[in-house]
Amino acid sequence: MRLIRNIFILAIFLFMATASIAQKNKGGIVLNAGAGFSAFGILGSVSFSLKDEFTIKSKSTPAFVGSLDYAFENRVSIGIGGGYQAVHQTISDYQYMDANGVDRLGSFSYDVSRLNAGIRVLYHFGNGPVDIYIGMKPGVNIYQIQLQKVDEIPTPSWAELSGTTFAFQFIPLGLRGYFTDNFGFFMETGFGAPSFISGGLCLGMQLPTEKIHPTN
Repeated sequence: MRLIRNIFILAIFLFMATASIAQKNKGGIVLNAGAGFSAFGILGSVSFSLKDEFTIKSKSTPAFVGSLDYAFENRVSIGIGGGYQAVHQTISDYQYMDANGVDRLGSFSYDVSRLNAGIRVLYHFGNGPVDIYIGMKPGVNIYQIQLQKVDEIPTPSWAELSGTTFAFQFIPLGLRGYFTDNFGFFMETGFGAPSFISGGLCLGMQLPTEKIHPTN
């Protein structure tokens, strides 16, 4: 929590200390922060019941997303980005065998979280207060399962599947619109983690460097 507070204070300081932003200018930095939807979250929020079997009640958080991009020459920016999402599920009427070999019914809950992080490479179009871009983000997904056991229910084998996988996101369309020279909003679509659509606020700043004049 202290780290988040310090980052927020630093972002406000930079916002007040810098002038206009243009992601097509070398040295331009833009911070995105928002939330969106993902297949992981949608599937993880579905509740259902199987007749004569068990019942699953589910809920999930939004896909919280963020990124930090730095502009180089020729309308290209490189940065870091990612997101976090968690799913909570409760399974009831779960059949298991106790220590005495007797079949019983019980319930338990667990949380599944996904942390996504990667390197963003974007290409920006146009000039002015609207920034349209496409790009890609290779990275990793870190999954963690936390089981909340009840009674004598043995740990299911899938509850030990926490781990890290390769992740790749293609960004077919991203858009930033600025209310002021520094402050605006963003909307971004994607194929792959952490979301297929997201939106939120963006904060821009310009580091001292020379401007890059587009060739077209």
